Order: sequence, then structure tokens, then C-alpha cells
Amino acid sequence: MKLVVRHRFDCTTEQFWAMYWNPVFDQQMQREAAITRQILEERREGASVVRRVRLTPDRELPGPVATLLGTKKLIYEQENRWDEEKGVLHWRVIPTVLPGKLDASGTMTVRPAGTGCEQAIDGNIEVRVMLIGGRIEQAVVDEVAKSYDRAAASCRRWLDETGVSS
Repeated sequence: MKLVVRHRFDCTTEQFWAMYWNPVFDQQMQREAAITRQILEERREGASVVRRVRLTPDRELPGPVATLLGTKKLIYEQENRWDEEKGVLHWRVIPTVLPGKLDASGTMTVRPAGTGCEQAIDGNIEVRVMLIGGRIEQAVVDEVAKSYDRAAASCRRWLDETGVSS
């Protein structure tokens, strides 16, 4: 199932990436987006920064989905590879639920848009479980999109409070 999320911000792409990698912003975003991000590893590989994080949402999954997955929270690890030269972050989920049955990966790009920029998250989420895989995929896509919406609100607040937004 396709994941497509778009958000526009009143800043340059350079200002967006500076905010994205700022540890103070990261703490604010975690609080406001209701998700905990724990950095497990960070290293440089040539022109790329590779970061592995564990993400734990504060919210619980809807009852039927939680029952299907066998967990109340969609806790997962994600490997991000940020190509600084191209300005593209490639992400890949390392599942803690449904090992071998869940694949999720994609990109995040930030491009100039008018007087600001647009963040584009594009990905594919595939759950290979007979009869119910599509329902699980939809629930995961919905939860991920909501999480990005909450993060976007936090980004806008940060940009306003730091005086970056025009």
C-alpha cells in the first residue's frame, strides 16, 4: 500500500534540514507528536548520515488491529540514510512485529515550493498476512500519516517560535 504525505513549510530547504537535525527541536517534536525516538546508532558513510532509531508512539493501536498484531503499540525501528548531497532521506522500517511479513520503506525529500518548501514522504508498506494483510496495511498507513501530521504541526510551531517562518 502506498504512503504519500505532503506538508508545506514557510522556510528554505536548508532551514528545514537544520531544524530536522536539531536535538532541541527533536525533543519538542517528540512531545508534541506523541512519539518517543531513541537513537540506537548514528554513523557517517561517505556523503550519507545513517541513523537507526526506535520509535514508540504514545498512542495505542485500535483494539482490533492490536489484537491482530499481538501488541497495543506499533513500536518499530527505522534506519534512515540521509544523502546530504541530494537532500534525500531514505528510510526503511525494521519491524518488531510481524517479522518477515512486514516491509516498509521509502523516501523523504524537501524541495523548494513558492516562498517556502514542501516535505514529501513517499513509501510502500506491505503486510503479507492472509486475509487481513490489507486491513493491517491500512491501519499502519493511517497511523504513520497521523504521526507525520503531528510532526508537521510541531515543525510549524518551531519555525514560528524561532522566527524562521515568514
